[in-house]
Amino acid sequence: MLELKGRIAVVTGGASGIGAACADLLQQEGVKVARWDLAAADNVIHCDTSDAAAVKAAMAATVKQFGQPSLLVAAAGVADGTTILDMTTEAWDRVLGINLRGVMLSVQAVAREIVAAKGDGAMVLLASVNGVGADPGLSAHSASKAGVIHFSRVAARELGPLGIRVNAIGPGPTATPMLQGSMDKDGYLDEVKRRTPLGEIGTPKRIAETAVGLLKMDWVTGQALMSDGGSSLNTGRSTWRT
Repeated sequence: MLELKGRIAVVTGGASGIGAACADLLQQEGVKVARWDLAAADNVIHCDTSDAAAVKAAMAATVKQFGQPSLLVAAAGVADGTTILDMTTEAWDRVLGINLRGVMLSVQAVAREIVAAKGDGAMVLLASVNGVGADPGLSAHSASKAGVIHFSRVAARELGPLGIRVNAIGPGPTATPMLQGSMDKDGYLDEVKRRTPLGEIGTPKRIAETAVGLLKMDWVTGQALMSDGGSSLNTGRSTWRT
């Protein structure tokens, strides 16, 4: 198992939701964490991960404040419930820009620091059960998360010889601010519980435990692990957007 204590990590989307839970758990493991996010907060490095110049600036700030990172949790992401017939190119580009280009730029930036330091490292990229499922109204989100899954596989092959492992995780419905609108609908939580073999909606802490666990597993790379309570096993059409 990889020893995390004393290492430096970048967590994108680290100000709230799953990203914040991952950052908190890593800190409990003795990791120094640079939280990248668009949100303004005292402990956050401001960064739009879809912007190459912003990622470069965030990395410079990270190295100055913490040192060279060897861990990455790429958790920054957005969703859009627009149907294909109503989708605009602006909405499509926003989702793909943050969810896929942002992941690529984050992986690239951290990998370059690991290589420059002649060290080793590990990365976990946040995909989604929608990267393997096909719920209506989530075309951009699903396409971006499917891209994250396969990008993680290619990255694992390219970066493995350099001592860097890359895996993806696919959360199912998880109680985060992003999902609040759905959770407020009558019957939504009951439907999630009915469709999930373990009978509960996910929590950021549970997803963080999966992410940190994968960072530690030094003989696992190029895998996409669904952290979803089994919800991706359900093949019936969902009437809810997740």
